[in-house]
Amino acid sequence: MASYEEIHGKRVETFSSDPTLDSSYEGQVWFNSTSGTLKTVVASAAWASSSAMTTARQALGGTGTQTAGLACGGFLPPHTNVTEEYNGSGWGTGGNLNVTRGYNAACGPQTAALTFGGEAPSVPAEDATEEYDGSSWSNGGNLNEGNYAIMGAGTQTAGLAAGGASDSPPSSKATTQEYDGSSWTTVNAMPTAKSYAVGIGLQTAANIIGDGTTNFEYDGTNWTVGSTLNTGRNGLGGSGITTAGLVFGGRLPSPLSTKTETYDGTSFTETADLATARAGLIGGMVSPNSQSLAFGGGTPSSTGATEEFNISINTVTAGAWASGGAMGSALRGRASGGTQTAAIAAAGEPPRTTNTEYYNGTAWSEQSDMATARNQLGGAGSQTAFLVFGGENPGTTNNVETESWDGSSWSEVSDLSNGRRNMCAFGTQTAAVAAGGFTPPGASTYNSVVEEWNGSSWSANPNALPGNRAAGDALGTATAGLVFGGAQPPNLSTTFSFDGTSFSAGGNLISATTESHMTAGSQTAGLYAGGYTAPGPAASTKTEAYDGTAWATRPSMSTARGGGAGLGSTSVATAGLAGGGNNPGGDTSATEEFTGESTTVNASTLTTS
Repeated sequence: MASYEEIHGKRVETFSSDPTLDSSYEGQVWFNSTSGTLKTVVASAAWASSSAMTTARQALGGTGTQTAGLACGGFLPPHTNVTEEYNGSGWGTGGNLNVTRGYNAACGPQTAALTFGGEAPSVPAEDATEEYDGSSWSNGGNLNEGNYAIMGAGTQTAGLAAGGASDSPPSSKATTQEYDGSSWTTVNAMPTAKSYAVGIGLQTAANIIGDGTTNFEYDGTNWTVGSTLNTGRNGLGGSGITTAGLVFGGRLPSPLSTKTETYDGTSFTETADLATARAGLIGGMVSPNSQSLAFGGGTPSSTGATEEFNISINTVTAGAWASGGAMGSALRGRASGGTQTAAIAAAGEPPRTTNTEYYNGTAWSEQSDMATARNQLGGAGSQTAFLVFGGENPGTTNNVETESWDGSSWSEVSDLSNGRRNMCAFGTQTAAVAAGGFTPPGASTYNSVVEEWNGSSWSANPNALPGNRAAGDALGTATAGLVFGGAQPPNLSTTFSFDGTSFSAGGNLISATTESHMTAGSQTAGLYAGGYTAPGPAASTKTEAYDGTAWATRPSMSTARGGGAGLGSTSVATAGLAGGGNNPGGDTSATEEFTGESTTVNASTLTTS
């Protein structure tokens, strides 16, 4: 028998612990002397949950890649024209379709997509074609034969439409049409009429898969019958190309399926199952079969669930919230800062308090009290160098008092010029900003006043907030800050970046009716969680992240709350903390920790038989 060295040209090395792994170790074998086992790095297939779409739906059009996906239209019920864009971590808002519809097909990349066909109860949609440029949809040439539950493949300028269903008369179709960027041409029909299947590939090399175990292959001119699916189904999703395809989910016809199969151009092979069984998914994704995306569908009710598929040596851990140690006091309206493993929370209510607490990544501990009891105050800085200012005292007077924390005690420093509460606060102990808020005392009068702290005193910034706002939120530094949300009224979705002098507009929040969030991160990597949602107001579990341009969804918290403690400007968006706040059950002391998506390379243990 040949040795490993003779076969691979490499010896089996001995390590006392697994080496620092990367892709170069794939296929290599080593001996771990501590565990007494042979190990290697091998490729594995798995679906991992990601952030859900904002609008749950089924029978939608979907296309793009795993890191730049596109969802358009669909059935909620009712039908919708909503478009969402996926950035690899979460969903953000895109331009709405011109024609509201569901059961539509889509193909192409996120910034040059094509959608066509579908159904809508009040507007003819079966022949409508639209083109997407990354921000808005424009009308293209109508299909020669419009259908719903149609299959699609290709690109915006070389699209393929196959089959579908029609109500006049009720039947499936075998019609095939090609799009050249302006008009459709009818070409050779499929061997058999099909609907509720899925298309993958390009105009000149495509597959139509499903509506049973069917696999039809198209070469740009003719159709042939290829090898069949292992599990027949309809309403399935798919991605990839003719030699590297992936199909998933669907209806068997009953029950719903989690089955996933890869296609190598010759045969189908079963691989890792979806976590969520569903039908009415998407097709036309141009991702390879080693890296795909599944979103939406019916379970049977409409879902926004999103899953990422990877065949790699990497293990992807999706972002998530996990329970942390409870706060010593159940309070809301606190000032907070620091990091996930070194946080500070000060003051709050009820009743209005001087309470100060530290978090060490595991538990909260009581610290020296502040001088002035208050809530709804501003805060900036770290656990050992923190600044608080403004707020509301027990007599409903808006505070001007500013206090500084040195890691062991509080000291009173120069007052704000304008007493106010519920302001947008960001920065550090020596360079902070207080913007907007409620004033005068005891009244809900919104203002746009901006004051800046230089480490010893406050001064007015002549460049006010773009519009009055209070109960908004902020993060970042005094020269790279971010202000968003809050109330004017009404509640706001607008975002503004601050450069140390003035404000400029950024991308709007996806959840447009929230205020009193918990925040973490920087101007270009920010995170918010929770808040109050109108009407009500009702506490929220929503989480969104900002990349400097746009907001995108992230996994939601377990506990709905607003007005809690979130991390300040020194934190990052991949390691957030939410503590305390108020929810429908009352004030809470619950703490949750957020961890962003991560990727690791794992070793597999080999048998030595």
